[in-house]
Amino acid sequence: MASVDVQDFQGGVKGSVDLPDAVFGVEPSQGAIYQTVKAYLTNQRQGNASTKTRAEVRLSKKKMYKQKGTGRARMGTAASPIRVGGGVAHGPRPRDLQERVPKKVKKLAIKSAFSLKAAEGGIKILDEIALDAPKTKRIADLLDALGVRDQKALLLTGENLPNVVKSCRNIPGLGILPASQVSTYDVIKVDTVILTQDAVGRIADIWGTG
Repeated sequence: MASVDVQDFQGGVKGSVDLPDAVFGVEPSQGAIYQTVKAYLTNQRQGNASTKTRAEVRLSKKKMYKQKGTGRARMGTAASPIRVGGGVAHGPRPRDLQERVPKKVKKLAIKSAFSLKAAEGGIKILDEIALDAPKTKRIADLLDALGVRDQKALLLTGENLPNVVKSCRNIPGLGILPASQVSTYDVIKVDTVILTQDAVGRIADIWGTG
């Protein structure tokens, strides 16, 4: 069980916390991470690109001119795909791009992502982060104190904290989520994951069993 220092807003150490091995100490599965992240990114696509076929364009279906005797190449209707304004042959059609990942694979992937971050020293634990009002400077100073100001970071809280969310909006490279909403992609795309103490417990409750 890995032990990580618990830091306050000034970066001072206030103790330590043991990260549960059930989430932060598993053997990482690159396959599970790949499958889950691929499905996550694919599921962001809407799949609504569409074109009209020659049967759908609003043009006359009458033959443009007679087949022979004009000296020109033979031609069918104005909706032919070879004419400007005509239909599109083999163009994109709306389709469902959703990929399903088994629950066990998703669970293994998120645990693998957290375990990789823990092994790399990319986990920071914060004592508490409650704010009475939105204050971007407080969060910026916190990132400086933790030494992650120039990194891509993700702040995970035990619950939704509106004032903290508003305080993080204008800081480049910083994301914030309740621990219950984090995905494998959210974890692997950042350099450092900052967890509040209650977020550690929430993560253990959600993914530490089974």
